Amino acid sequence: MTTYTPRELAVELGYTNESRPGKVVREYLREKYPEHTKYERWELDETQADDVRANVPRAS
Repeated sequence: MTTYTPRELAVELGYTNESRPGKVVREYLREKYPEHTKYERWELDETQADDVRANVPRAS
């Protein structure tokens, strides 16, 4: 099974100049999955990654 990190998805969406890579994706994920603890590592499956791709806008 393939898993994705917020950093990988952020780069895929064009967020390459963030001071904290993956921040925009993690912000979306925290809102969507409030039960996820702050210090727990994000490892997203294909369905979750597709949700991020559909709901986090591409960097301009």
